[in-house]
Amino acid sequence: MTFYVNAWLDRVDPFISLHNRQTGEQVARFDKAELQECIEQGDFCLSELCNPCQRVQQELVKCLLLARCSHDVKHQLENIYRSFFPHTGGAAIIPFRPKQAALQPQPQFA
Repeated sequence: MTFYVNAWLDRVDPFISLHNRQTGEQVARFDKAELQECIEQGDFCLSELCNPCQRVQQELVKCLLLARCSHDVKHQLENIYRSFFPHTGGAAIIPFRPKQAALQPQPQFA
């Protein structure tokens, strides 16, 4: 199976998509936030998009597929974690309750 990379980086909402060359089907897509995260993590480099070398392009496709799988697995694990440990909406802090003696009026000295 062969792929081609469709990169639109000079837009307000940049993206990179990976397509099956035979069917044109989109296999993976990275929108602005995911794209920025991948670049920051070093999953791939933007200069690889412009490199005409077939070996570099093949490596880029591998990196894009691995990054997509990694993001999907991370998202699924986060959902599983949330289903087992739901967020209660606030911090789990037990409020301070003063002792009974502290609630009784203290004698005042004149």
